[in-house]
Amino acid sequence: MGSRSFGVTGGEPLLREDLTEILSYADEQGLVTTLATNGFLLDMLKAKELKQAGLRSIQISLDGEEAIHNHIRNNSQSYARALESVKYCQEVQIPLITISSVVSRLNFAILPFLKQILLDNKIKHWKLIPLMPIGRAAKDMAKEDKSLLKGLFDFIIANKRQINIILGENLPYLGKYDRLVRDKPTYCPVGIGTLCLGVDGNVRGCPEMPDTSEFVEGNILDSDIEEIWQNSFGKYRNALLKSEDPNCRKCRFWAKCRGGCWVMRLGQLHCIKELLK
Repeated sequence: MGSRSFGVTGGEPLLREDLTEILSYADEQGLVTTLATNGFLLDMLKAKELKQAGLRSIQISLDGEEAIHNHIRNNSQSYARALESVKYCQEVQIPLITISSVVSRLNFAILPFLKQILLDNKIKHWKLIPLMPIGRAAKDMAKEDKSLLKGLFDFIIANKRQINIILGENLPYLGKYDRLVRDKPTYCPVGIGTLCLGVDGNVRGCPEMPDTSEFVEGNILDSDIEEIWQNSFGKYRNALLKSEDPNCRKCRFWAKCRGGCWVMRLGQLHCIKELLK
């Protein structure tokens, strides 16, 4: 199909006993392999296995200093294990190690402190992801956090020279902040550059999309994955939002934004003009 990369996420992918076998096979086929994990099950032995499997990039979640991270995870060991997993990956020299943090009202105020923790642990890459209206993040909670966006953008601008900060793709266009926060333009690649294969064989655009009929494009138990890719995803490729959403239709930023993130749209958090009012 011409794919260049193969990423594994979850849930928690390290629960799969055959994970390194899958990654090794993908690496043998010439795919760049990536992994997103909470780090809880990543000990030195597992780090060595991942390195041997050819893993090129790992993303480990850290959502605050110890008390906040453990509160969010509801586990008193999560913070320590996440930092330990970083050290194991550094020791076996996995090429790219990134910390990802979901930004919300729970941790926004301590971002400077969290940045220092990363620097102290020799972490060079930090992905900051605005809260999305899915899972335990109810819509009302996500709407409450939209007031943090300007502060988040200002934080990135002030600190991006000290540590490489990447903003999550769930806000693909940032208006007047776009060139200040990002080094290059970003777009939602769903159905154009990416697809997601779920544990039950369902194919959708990205892992954050709910596994519902609205987003499922087919199932590999019924159809070949290349057939699904070639014949589905029409609403993304044909830019249906421009005709279906009156605000998008008349927006002069359509070419740069293309309607924003489909998952953020579930909570009406997709329009940067509205979020920055």
